[in-house]
Amino acid sequence: MVTEAPIPAPNHAASKISVTHMWQRLRRYRFDWKLTLLYLLMLPVLLRLGFWQLGREEEKRALLAVYDSRQVEPPAPLTSLDLSSDLQYRQVEFSGQPDNEHIFLLDNRIYQGRVGYEVLQAVTSDSGMTVFINRGWVPQGATREELPQIAALPARMQVRGTVYVPVGEAVILSEELMAPGWPKVIQELNTLAMQRAAELQGPLFPHTVRVAEGVDGALVRHWPVINLSPEMHRGYAVQWFAMATMLTLLYLYYSTRTESAADT
Repeated sequence: MVTEAPIPAPNHAASKISVTHMWQRLRRYRFDWKLTLLYLLMLPVLLRLGFWQLGREEEKRALLAVYDSRQVEPPAPLTSLDLSSDLQYRQVEFSGQPDNEHIFLLDNRIYQGRVGYEVLQAVTSDSGMTVFINRGWVPQGATREELPQIAALPARMQVRGTVYVPVGEAVILSEELMAPGWPKVIQELNTLAMQRAAELQGPLFPHTVRVAEGVDGALVRHWPVINLSPEMHRGYAVQWFAMATMLTLLYLYYSTRTESAADT
């Protein structure tokens, strides 16, 4: 007959001794203004970084949710979009005439470990609105001075794609867009500055449109939604909070040492 081993009773005496020891140690607290100042300066920074990473996690999850929901929506006509609303990742379609004379190359785009550009061109829609489309990625030449040769788009084309709204503020006018010659290498997406540089008239669609697969002139389409997963941000947050905890433990340890231990 097999008998189960008895469950050991909780050792209340050991717990009492541990709490008593902790209380006695805390009573030895000695205020050191230098150590306290360092602690008070470092702790808010570590906590702020941890909560910032948690905020980034939530932002990434919300962005992925928006992307997934809008990828299943049918493309909307360009003229039906409310430009004051959130258009991030909205599917859109329109017809128009591309501008093959003015091509922009968005610099420092990486694909499969290679450096290159994203190719942007203006298309004047049938409604008269200027829309900058992103055709995709092309590799950089052998040198920075050797710019890629971009094939022209047909005189008239049907565009389907996804609206992309960049995060952050772009410079309205920059020296790079005022330099002579085409194509122009740019560092930031700014449709207003690009329209002025190309000397195009009429209303402007405020965001770029990343072309869909199968659209005339589409190149390598590589646009990750996020660069870091939400789980990575949570992991970074745990690291910052762990550092804050360790800082607190070290502060308490050095502030409650006996005088003999502090002298050694």
